[in-house]
Amino acid sequence: MKPRYAELADKLIQAIGDGTFQVGSALPSEVDLSTQYGVSRATVRSALERVQELGLISRRKRAGIRVEASKPRVAFEQSMSSVEDLIQFAVVTERHVQSVTEISASPPLAEQLGVATGSRWLRTEMLRVDPAKPDKPICWTDVYLEPLIGTGIKKELRKSSGLICEMVEQRFGRVVREVRQEIRAVGIPARLAKPLGAEADGHALEITRHYVDERGVVFEATVSVFPADRFTYAFQLRRQE
Repeated sequence: MKPRYAELADKLIQAIGDGTFQVGSALPSEVDLSTQYGVSRATVRSALERVQELGLISRRKRAGIRVEASKPRVAFEQSMSSVEDLIQFAVVTERHVQSVTEISASPPLAEQLGVATGSRWLRTEMLRVDPAKPDKPICWTDVYLEPLIGTGIKKELRKSSGLICEMVEQRFGRVVREVRQEIRAVGIPARLAKPLGAEADGHALEITRHYVDERGVVFEATVSVFPADRFTYAFQLRRQE
């Protein structure tokens, strides 16, 4: 079940999309929206933040809330440059969980993940697989979750193919404010060669992602190894108007 602010955000997005709130018009105030939808102002504020992030509205002091566009500015593309793109990637691939264990972050791992040395994490080792090419997995991914969160969605991890941070949001209300990414060229580690069906030390991309919540806390981190012949990282640069 979605958090109440997410449900309200969806309603506002739909109302803007179908013209109930037209581009250029003013949205009701936070107080009015709170009364209209029967939720708290805090819920309204969180919902508006999500709608604003999609570029649908602007909020300014004394000017109120203005509708800026009828459609989100981010569209699904074959790229990995937004959370929406990550969701699309998760939808069209399968997650094959190999193991789930609780670990203590060693100094090198802690530095890579941007967390405290010795902190506890639930690590899920898995393969991402294209159903059309099951013999050549797209990547191997180690997912690191806060233990409480990992335990709470452990069963879902094995059953669902969706994005893990979406599960975390639905179950715990931890919203991804940003995803920090680091990409580097690596050789395929020997331990991953067999499950990936690739040669050890072959060319690969290693992508580390840090999922940061609204408080600036990393609650999920992933380290993925993509054999070079199975994945292309694409993104677009646009000049700001």
